[in-house]
Amino acid sequence: MQTRRHWLIASLAITASAVLAPTAHAARPAVPIVPHDHVPIVAGSGKTLSLDEIRGAIARGAAVHDWTVSPVHPGELVASLNVRNKHFASVTIKYTETAYSVTYRDSTNLEYQLSHPNASARREDFPSAPPPNTPLIHPNYNRWVDTLIRDINTELRRH
Repeated sequence: MQTRRHWLIASLAITASAVLAPTAHAARPAVPIVPHDHVPIVAGSGKTLSLDEIRGAIARGAAVHDWTVSPVHPGELVASLNVRNKHFASVTIKYTETAYSVTYRDSTNLEYQLSHPNASARREDFPSAPPPNTPLIHPNYNRWVDTLIRDINTELRRH
């Protein structure tokens, strides 16, 4: 009887952890979107790159981790990432001969929201709370964009 009860408790614990574990992992709190403005363009050769060379380096860097790039007009691209047909992120990349910026454009299933407009009233209780109307998103977005920038910079240094 004792062994049977232990077996029952163990199997219930395993079942509960299997059911609850994916939920605990998926419920990460949204974080502020990290801005990436005026990232310097540094070519490995030290020369100034043309806008076409920069556009090509951005497209190649984006392709490393499956971002797709579409031109909007000279000096501006849209890069999109679709992860397992479940999560989608889109950014605008504006670039000149000296720098580029990556800005949030759109997302699906990444919990995008603005922090509460009255957040400043709550900041005394929660000093780490973001300022009012701060764009918030799932932390994976910032990680994906950081990787995108790293890959773009790697491609730029190859020139």
